[in-house]
Amino acid sequence: MSGPSPLDAAFVGALAQVAGLSIDPDHLAGVSRNLGVLLDQAALFLDPLDPLVEPAPVYRP
Repeated sequence: MSGPSPLDAAFVGALAQVAGLSIDPDHLAGVSRNLGVLLDQAALFLDPLDPLVEPAPVYRP
């Protein structure tokens, strides 16, 4: 990796300010980390499924 992460605490602080949110400076690192996890999870939904993938059968007890 080169350069700072785009989700560093300063960037998250700037995003919060633009959104009108106040985040305690002690929590900026954790908020930044959690936002990164959230964005990684959201990226999983960006790629369409392979058309050959079939849905799982419905479980009915």
